[in-house]
Amino acid sequence: MRLNEVLWSIESLVASDMGGRVLMPDVEQVVRAEHDKALREALATAELSLAGSPALVRAARVMGQPLPESRAGAEWLPPLARRACERAWRVFVVAERPGVAERTACLLRDRYGVLAVGATSPRGPVDTWGQGVDRFLDRIALTRPQLVLVSMATPKQELFCQYAAAHLQSAVLLGLGRTLESSWDEDRPAPRWRALGRLGWRERCQWLVTAPARLLHRKLSFFRILLRARRPSRLALPAGASS
Repeated sequence: MRLNEVLWSIESLVASDMGGRVLMPDVEQVVRAEHDKALREALATAELSLAGSPALVRAARVMGQPLPESRAGAEWLPPLARRACERAWRVFVVAERPGVAERTACLLRDRYGVLAVGATSPRGPVDTWGQGVDRFLDRIALTRPQLVLVSMATPKQELFCQYAAAHLQSAVLLGLGRTLESSWDEDRPAPRWRALGRLGWRERCQWLVTAPARLLHRKLSFFRILLRARRPSRLALPAGASS
């Protein structure tokens, strides 16, 4: 989608006052969703899904179901913040990493003049939060947000957005993942290789060994899903029918 189409789609959801969810699935979500029914349902029922990576766009093209080019959140988040200021939207930022939500909300207020508040989400999977998730959502509801920016890992983010949408019925939830931390120019976090330098040698060796294996597994799983989708389906014939 073009930049103005992304902004118009989100603005239309906000203006409808009916709420909704905007998700950006990438290869990791697709691979996980194959075996995770809850995640698959959360992705399938979102009001707006934007391709989260060029790999999904290429795969859809191969399958004969072309998608618009992926539009990175880093490209449309700053214009969205300016539009939020122009429309006087109330924004709430949720992140699982301590300090990220508060820092992002402060940036939105200082740089873009957005009415923004941030809070760190409870730890652990959503299904283990118990009453804590309801208390957290009550806290969000007090600010009457029109836009909720969410930064969590998969599948916690997608399940949280799905659960929260039922409680914050007029709010539009954007599942942004780590994109939220890398979309504000000078506030971008240090590259991963630089963060490795702060780890001990044991943790560094562990990351260097396991990260390529996880990446390879994710790629192979995605190609397997793609090949299965391209395989022609076999229709069962009624008994007695000739082929």
